[in-house]
Amino acid sequence: MTELSSRIAAPFLVASFLGSAGAIAQAPTPQSSVGGAAQTSTVSASQLLQQAAQAATTLNYTGTIVYQRRGAAETSRIVHLFENGVEMERITTLDGPPFEVVRINEELTCYLPESRSMWVEPRTGRQGFPSLLPRQMQTLSQQFNVKKLEIERVAGHDAQVWMFEPTDEFRFWHKLWTELKTGLWLRGRVIDEKGNTIEEITFTDIRIGGRIDRDQVKPTLANSIANWRKERKLPLAATKAETGWIARNVPPGFVKISESFMRALPGRTEPVSQLVFSDGLTSVSVYAAPSAANDAAATGASVQGAHQVFARQSGEHLITAFGDARPATVKAIANSLTKR
Repeated sequence: MTELSSRIAAPFLVASFLGSAGAIAQAPTPQSSVGGAAQTSTVSASQLLQQAAQAATTLNYTGTIVYQRRGAAETSRIVHLFENGVEMERITTLDGPPFEVVRINEELTCYLPESRSMWVEPRTGRQGFPSLLPRQMQTLSQQFNVKKLEIERVAGHDAQVWMFEPTDEFRFWHKLWTELKTGLWLRGRVIDEKGNTIEEITFTDIRIGGRIDRDQVKPTLANSIANWRKERKLPLAATKAETGWIARNVPPGFVKISESFMRALPGRTEPVSQLVFSDGLTSVSVYAAPSAANDAAATGASVQGAHQVFARQSGEHLITAFGDARPATVKAIANSLTKR
């Protein structure tokens, strides 16, 4: 959901999640982040994820969510109601600029008081904690092995800990905590190949069950501005343009979710083609720009903030892939792009 999705969406279901199965065997297991011996679970990944998704949809709950990434933390409050087959939810930021999202089934209404703007869009892509969307469940089921770990306490509730280990070199490890009685997802963590925590999202307090009034899921910011600028946004999947570029060999599970022309990138005067690929957990943008005089110095792998970058020359164009993903993922997508 644009800005807020990166703040409240499940980070363990976002960043860089084809290579051979043997590639992962060569990577060090992140034991420092696991803690305790793991055992192969008799519960399938599909069963586990279906239970978590069902709980997130049909239970009533209220709680505080903290999202931590690279030393920064952001806090939001969630109220979720399921009534007469209708799912309703309100998420409000508690720090930083005020921002609020109200969801009724698959439609989101987002309020940004500082810009006096409000937009309506369908729920797509990665947003959802503690929900799990179909493509997220599909990727976790097909591209990971699941191990059952210990039971821990999260926000006052007993939670079963699960480790999702990638079966290739293109995805991170994901550690999930699910409430023991209901299966509701209470905490998630993204772990790199060295065992370092990249992102974590967790309930710091939560009340599961009980009565929630409809007034509790109504927007609280709607009356703070006299005249909102309202806009209806289309999902990324609806963005279509024939750029003349195609990705012929992306990592398994990744699909193109948008293709468009950008007016220009910094330092460029001509339009740039952009294609975005996602497996439901992470996304990578790849750009094709007419070559400039100093492009040769920009080729190869690099890091920009929290993002991996890989650039290469392709005839008279510079191909640049950019994403919050493992380096192999970004490189594979950059190398897959070619002219039709």
